[in-house]
Amino acid sequence: MEDVKNVLWKVLNNEAPLVEDDIKMYHIKEGILTEDDLKKWREAIRLIREAYYDAYKNENVAVEKVRKSLEIINSISPKKPMPPEMKIRFEDLKKNLELVVKINK
Repeated sequence: MEDVKNVLWKVLNNEAPLVEDDIKMYHIKEGILTEDDLKKWREAIRLIREAYYDAYKNENVAVEKVRKSLEIINSISPKKPMPPEMKIRFEDLKKNLELVVKINK
């Protein structure tokens, strides 16, 4: 079974950079996402980074930050449908954040 630190490490080092690139590209080129969506994304990533470091001290605090970041990510609403590859990466990232919340229950 995965633990909180491992899942957060996977999110921060594998999934988040790819989603970040997608968000920047589709925000700028295609206009799918707004400036507000970009700000929400940055806030969510900040919380996930904090959660990773907090996981070494107090997993409950880390999970609460992940829960908040998940709420923020869920509030991102594209103006047009996301391209399939972006949607897959975005959904995978959300699934792993949901996994962190479930692990700690």
